[in-house]
Amino acid sequence: MSWISVEKAKRLEERFGYPKVSQDKSGVVSVEVPKDKFIEFLKFLKEDKEYDFRMFLDLTIIDHGEKEDPRFQGVVILFSPTYQYRIIVKTWALDETLPTLTNLWKGAKWAEREAWDMFGIKFEGHENLVRMLLWETYPYHPLRKDFPLEGIKDTYLPSLNETLRGDSLEGLFNYDRMHTAIPTMEDLEITQKKRMPVKTSQIVLNWGPLHPGTHGTIWFLFDLDGEYVKQCDIIIGQLHRGVEKLGENVNWQQFIPYTDRMDYIAAINENHAYVLAAEKLLGIEIPEKAKWIRTMMAELSRINSHLLWLGTYALDLGALTMFLYTFREREKIMDIIEGISGARFTINYFRIGGVFADLPYGALDAIEHIIKDLPERINDYETLLTRNRIWLSRNKDVCIITEEDVYDYGLTGAVARGSGVPYDIRKIDKYDAYGEVEFDIPVGETGDSYDRYLVRMEEMRQSIRIIQQCVAKLRKMSKNDPYFFQTPDEKKLKVTIDGRGMKLPAGEVYASSDNPRGELGFYIYNKKDGLKAHRMRIRSGAFYNLQVFTKAIIGRPIADAITLLSTIDPVVGETDR
Repeated sequence: MSWISVEKAKRLEERFGYPKVSQDKSGVVSVEVPKDKFIEFLKFLKEDKEYDFRMFLDLTIIDHGEKEDPRFQGVVILFSPTYQYRIIVKTWALDETLPTLTNLWKGAKWAEREAWDMFGIKFEGHENLVRMLLWETYPYHPLRKDFPLEGIKDTYLPSLNETLRGDSLEGLFNYDRMHTAIPTMEDLEITQKKRMPVKTSQIVLNWGPLHPGTHGTIWFLFDLDGEYVKQCDIIIGQLHRGVEKLGENVNWQQFIPYTDRMDYIAAINENHAYVLAAEKLLGIEIPEKAKWIRTMMAELSRINSHLLWLGTYALDLGALTMFLYTFREREKIMDIIEGISGARFTINYFRIGGVFADLPYGALDAIEHIIKDLPERINDYETLLTRNRIWLSRNKDVCIITEEDVYDYGLTGAVARGSGVPYDIRKIDKYDAYGEVEFDIPVGETGDSYDRYLVRMEEMRQSIRIIQQCVAKLRKMSKNDPYFFQTPDEKKLKVTIDGRGMKLPAGEVYASSDNPRGELGFYIYNKKDGLKAHRMRIRSGAFYNLQVFTKAIIGRPIADAITLLSTIDPVVGETDR
């Protein structure tokens, strides 16, 4: 992970006097500033050319516990496109409030709403501080340490059996009659009105939460003047499962299957980001073989995900046959993934320390066969779509996302690269074997839907290049080469495939991977050595990329909503977490 040097960060101490600079063993460089200097300091970091932290990446909160005073701490992660490094800025949320960052980065809007929703932190100056994932009338803040994992059972909700048979129920039929609250229709109506308090046009159109075009449970609100969108907001959270809370209540290896279930289209890539973060905090270097296997599998997963994106995207715009073609190739890749990991969908193959098992006999032959065939198939797809006049009219100059939007909203992955920003964690951090393989980063010119389409098509070709190099390298390795970290002294450091007894040290880490839906990052904060995390923050690329929808659709016909959403390509399991 690339971080600002301590020497350069220390110059901030000399300049302002109040920042406190520290560096963790994992390499993270953080600066703590007083709350009343928070905005002034961030503004300097953003605008000063010597630092140039223009790009907003994430904002979250740490709850240090009920006994601590102050209790809550704000954490902001920024990136400098010029110098290609990151910094963390922290401040204490005195009186459970923080100043809003939305005047500096528009992308902070959703992050602050989530912090209010989950921790109850108010952001002074925020234009409409409403909940992000839960409904508006929900009275609790679930990521606080005093909120129980099973929720607060404050709602009487008898089962049908109890209604019919009264108190005579026994055994498994005797459910608890008190449950955690669920929203009523009235709650949802209040939530909808709070999200768009002022209607400016004639019609408010609800799209979703259950609509085939939304590719999941997303609820869009459009304020329309005729066919044109004047205002837009998005209600997410229908698939919220408290994954961050779970990450703070299960042990390190046990958490990997939960990451599978976020972006279930690219489960391997979700595993990847998490194990990278845990390994950085442990300070271990995994075996070469594991690095090359993980890189190869991550790129197979990227192609797999892009094929599903292409098929459904074309289907949404009326090109039915593409779906059949892409699923033909996708099926072959899923067969390979199943042969290696034993699973097709929620893979759970990567481990903290390497991979669960070595490649089976014949795996490299099967992979080599499909990557030999794929370039021709991708050419076929492009023959059908790229110069098709209907395709061009539905995508060219549609919903342009600018370079400034990328930095303001923290956009990553193909959405950022389609706007001409070559932001790619694989090149910046060179995790696993990415520092040893050759590949190019495709970028767009205008940032329209067509550029985002072209970028993903080229990304599949580049993934094939990477896989070819991985296969060649793995063929030279012996079956006896280790695929899992071998600890030199179990008394000092215990790293096991099943995770039993594995403790991660006190400290903090942020590590991420470049996934099919952008940068997925894990921020882990440990107060002391532990079997589970004190704070597990998941920085979702799909979450931040989806936020720009509410800007890019303004002034466009409602028919472009389907094009824009397809080229942003969110997966709700990851946006909601």
